Amino acid sequence: MRIALIDLGTNAVRFDVHELVSGAPPQRLHRERLQVRLGEGVFESGRLSRAAVARTLAAFRSFARTCRDLRVDKTVAFGTSALREASDSENLIDLLRRKAGIEVRVIPGSEEARLIAQGILHHEKVPKGSFAIVDVGGGSVEIVLCRRRRILKAVSSDLGVLRLQQSFLKTNPPKPSALKDLRRHVRGVLRAAAPRGGWPRVKEILGSGGTIRVLRRIQGGFEGGRLDAEKLDRMVDRLEPLSLPGLRKVPGMEPKRADFILAGAALMAEIAEVLEADDVRSTDFALRDGMLAEEVRLHGRNGGHDRSSPGFDLSALFVKALRMGENLGHVRRAADLAGGLFDGLRSLHGLGPAWRNLLLTAAVFHDAGKAVSPVHHERHTAYIVRHLDLPFLEPWERDFAALLCLWHRGGKVEPDETLLWGDAARRAAYFKLLGILRVLNALDHGHRSRGRLVSVRLAGRSVVLHLRGVAELELLRLEQKKDLLEKTLRIHLSAKSV
Repeated sequence: MRIALIDLGTNAVRFDVHELVSGAPPQRLHRERLQVRLGEGVFESGRLSRAAVARTLAAFRSFARTCRDLRVDKTVAFGTSALREASDSENLIDLLRRKAGIEVRVIPGSEEARLIAQGILHHEKVPKGSFAIVDVGGGSVEIVLCRRRRILKAVSSDLGVLRLQQSFLKTNPPKPSALKDLRRHVRGVLRAAAPRGGWPRVKEILGSGGTIRVLRRIQGGFEGGRLDAEKLDRMVDRLEPLSLPGLRKVPGMEPKRADFILAGAALMAEIAEVLEADDVRSTDFALRDGMLAEEVRLHGRNGGHDRSSPGFDLSALFVKALRMGENLGHVRRAADLAGGLFDGLRSLHGLGPAWRNLLLTAAVFHDAGKAVSPVHHERHTAYIVRHLDLPFLEPWERDFAALLCLWHRGGKVEPDETLLWGDAARRAAYFKLLGILRVLNALDHGHRSRGRLVSVRLAGRSVVLHLRGVAELELLRLEQKKDLLEKTLRIHLSAKSV
């Protein structure tokens, strides 16, 4: 199987093609990185610029040609902070689908942090004891606390270097007090994002991303040795008065990063200080390595309820939904919301990717029965899903998705559903997924919603959904529909419009 992985970040888009063979390590066939700067101006205007959209589309068309040339079987494309932030991101996603044939899924920050950590922990030699993984991107920074190869806490914050440059520094050199304002803002965000009891002390940070790699090289040119909080502060002092041409001449600098390297140095100084880290070690592994590790796991898994349905094809579900008269925009939003909720709550529900596929199937078709009758349409929907021609789902999986659709509006699930009560694992997974689907239904009432999940914030058993484009009425419906999810996951769920 040949798989293409695309990480559409705020600053750059990364594209890999790998060949997966059971029982053998993945073989990389192609690697590309293009600095499309999708986030250019986003954090000031809230919208994607035409130039950035044009660069991104050109890159994706090129990737599509490479996929055809290499006979790629599956393409996985994720979008991160810039697409989470931009109010018009769906326009770009639709454009990339129509013009390049590539489906991009915007993942919440919590999922981004998990995948980054997964990629690094899968490949790197990790320190003894507790340490932190820090990924500095253009729009966000992910901090993952780890012990050996176990993730203890993952946090994503809106502190990317392009965001900080656009919002605070603006010019090189920045105006007086701009750097102080930036550092004060970073400290405030880190303080608000701290785990209960505050940030723990870690001896070492594994730093991912080009900004950290360049900072290490610059530090070697300035002083050499470890990259710690004190040396980072001195580096900030040396970089602050330099103009853009001066920054480009700094030994170890990558010219394409010169305009936001001061923001990156200040950000890392604050992170290293709050974690009291002695050393920052750079790593070349990042999000796409986590994506690959997940795909390898899916490819190699066989048997059991947690395996992935072979060849699961979301686009095939969309095509069938369209043939039933569904609106593409609606089913896409439903799938994105369901997937985002599943991913954001992963640490609480503990379900694997195969269950995600069944949730997406139910999300796409959950209202398909309205084409038969708007009265008790969930019964018609369940019948439709049970009899769909979906070769990538086993018969019990179709039945499972049909049962999700049958009870997605509410009510007590009948106790004679032998598909559930005959298997404890399926029964437990069912109620978790049904709780998610009911939340989706509350936020999707009447198909008129343009709501989008921006992030899922976890603090112990308190979960806050950050939503954009939702109406007050939808938030009220959420209060009515959230009880099953709260009971099943033992959480308190609330929502916030951002």
